[in-house]
Amino acid sequence: MRKLMMILGLSLLSIMTWAQSKNTSVEVKDYREVDGKIILEMVVNGVMADFVLDLAGHNAILPEYVEKLNIDANVKGDFRYDTFQYKRVPVEKSVNIETISFGNSVFGNGVAAFVLKDEPYLRKLGVAGIVGGTLFRSVVLTIDSRRKKITMSNPYRPAYMKLDHRSNIEVVTGSGIVCPVELDGVSYSLLLDTWSDGMIVLNSADFAGFSGKDGNGMKKSVGYAGTDVAASSKFAEKCRFVKSDFTDVAVVENESLPRSVLGNGILKQGLVSIDYGKQKVYFQPFDLAEVKDEVTGGNEVKVEAGKLNPITREYFLEHVYDYRKSKEFVFKGDKPVVIDFWATWCGPCMRLIPELEKMAEKYKDQVIFLKVNADKEKELCGMFNVVALPTLFFIPVGGKPIIDVGATPEKYVEIIENQLLKK
Repeated sequence: MRKLMMILGLSLLSIMTWAQSKNTSVEVKDYREVDGKIILEMVVNGVMADFVLDLAGHNAILPEYVEKLNIDANVKGDFRYDTFQYKRVPVEKSVNIETISFGNSVFGNGVAAFVLKDEPYLRKLGVAGIVGGTLFRSVVLTIDSRRKKITMSNPYRPAYMKLDHRSNIEVVTGSGIVCPVELDGVSYSLLLDTWSDGMIVLNSADFAGFSGKDGNGMKKSVGYAGTDVAASSKFAEKCRFVKSDFTDVAVVENESLPRSVLGNGILKQGLVSIDYGKQKVYFQPFDLAEVKDEVTGGNEVKVEAGKLNPITREYFLEHVYDYRKSKEFVFKGDKPVVIDFWATWCGPCMRLIPELEKMAEKYKDQVIFLKVNADKEKELCGMFNVVALPTLFFIPVGGKPIIDVGATPEKYVEIIENQLLKK
């Protein structure tokens, strides 16, 4: 009977895992790694720029990028604190980012960011600033350092992450993630820090109380300035994180840290998934399970004349304008295009759609009509600073978009006749 119950339990677990994977939206994005740091390509106020992912930091901009990223320096960001919480980082002030996105899964309006005073190491990395964990709280964030990929899933972790390889976490101020870690049998609550090099980096108080084997000392970078300082080190005979054990782990002291951290060295050991909503962290060695991306929402787009056709970011890049290759808008089409940015919750959008469908039929052989779901294609919205719906693009052959906000079909007929078709 006990054996039967175990079989039934395992079968139920398999069914639940399969069901979860089928009801999970998944987006996978590549990232670059420079000097051990994770570099993400973000879209800020319609401008593409590289940022370092620091889950123990906050959103922050180098001063020379405030203007470049179309940020109003006079609008203060809505932070509940006036400096970094877990690092000693000099800041000038805070500003408000109107729109910021990473792919289609992570998007923010009115996002607060610090303006950094002077961080030459960030300039050496060639980035515009730092992005913290706040933007990722709406997704399960999975980091795969072997393949250099970030996976954003919702509402569940990717199916290849084992359900029993997890631990509770605490989400603290600024969306920092505090994880339980054992060093030689003693429990520590460590902040997951994708910036700090090494596996375990303790502040002075925790380091003084840690009774590991003495090390030979090592160089350690402090803060975003990247200044190398001599640091004391010890070794833990055994380090346990989630269900994995590591031996002879270097434990380094960093006097500048307000809080001890689990550094980016853990990312070299396996896959990490962070579920902010359920307050869980998953960790497993790279080879524990086959990693197979089950990306959703990437169905092939078919555009028909006389129809109001839904399109994706990929279609837009291939057939309309590839903003990754040119800052100047270069229209790829050989027929004028009307693009409707809409959403199901937008009343004017829903009333406008039947009118656009009639126009698509009327101008069947002259103009191509497309629509973009703003809830699904957040990168496109961020790239073109679409913050109000409906927003329509009228694109003439060889020209730049004529942009109009609102639901005024009569006006749209005039634009099509006089500017797209030039009758």
